[in-house]
Amino acid sequence: MNNIVSAEQLKNDLINIGVKSGDILHLKVSMRAIGKIEGGAEAFVNILLDVVGEEGTIVSDAFIIGYPLPFSAEDAKKISDDNTPSYAGAFANAMVKHPLSYRSKHPIQKFVAIGKHAKELTENHTEKSNGYDLIKDMIKLGGKNLTIGKTVVGVGTTHIAIEEKGFKRAPINKGINFIDENGKLKLFKINWNGGCGNGFPKFIPLYYEKNGVIADGKIGNANGLLTSLKKTLQIEIDKLDEDPKFFFCDDPSCYSCQISWEHSPKNYLRFYYHWLKKNYKGLSIKRFVVIFKSIILKK
Repeated sequence: MNNIVSAEQLKNDLINIGVKSGDILHLKVSMRAIGKIEGGAEAFVNILLDVVGEEGTIVSDAFIIGYPLPFSAEDAKKISDDNTPSYAGAFANAMVKHPLSYRSKHPIQKFVAIGKHAKELTENHTEKSNGYDLIKDMIKLGGKNLTIGKTVVGVGTTHIAIEEKGFKRAPINKGINFIDENGKLKLFKINWNGGCGNGFPKFIPLYYEKNGVIADGKIGNANGLLTSLKKTLQIEIDKLDEDPKFFFCDDPSCYSCQISWEHSPKNYLRFYYHWLKKNYKGLSIKRFVVIFKSIILKK
């Protein structure tokens, strides 16, 4: 039995979901969800380039890891550059290795792009930029997002909405060394808020309700969702105007949502109770109480 997803099928699937020649497309891709493709992620990159054509552009998150500060001796030796592998998966790294790709100069929130607008989008995204400013530039160009895979989180705009609202959280004390435009070794410290990806899917029904979704359908074996970056951002901002906590997840043991933001509930007793239940399974009741009291007393 042949389980390979053909290039022809994938091209037809992309066209059927609404990807067009000339599209500026932000991609969030699970290769595993799509299925086995002859040629793998590299082949899928080329299929996408074929569909968007010479006037189109494809963009992917190609972020890299930030390390706890102060650095360990080992982490201090790690230097961010254009070739640093991304944790974002096979598709992102296939784009990084593509001979026609450009990668943004931001030390951590690196994007990778191929196509007509690739150079202009990436060269403007530097250490002086907010982590997601490149997507703002895509919005100005009429960009779309294509999420492929049911477990892939987000449509690319939620972090921008959170920043636009001015929400603040406890600093993320991580960074990385990089070489600046003058050839000097510098430290870059994370300067954006991030957010809990487990809460972001709560926006999806709103995208459908308020016309942020262009189309959905299958890409190979995966679920695909094509959205307008401009519309999903506005939908998110409007919802956060109404309910600033909407992007929080429902996990009572989630530090990010329950504690870290200025407008988090900050119910420490409730949070630590659920955090201990989650992380200290199998403890005796006596030991559980001892640990619980020691944490609470520190507060």
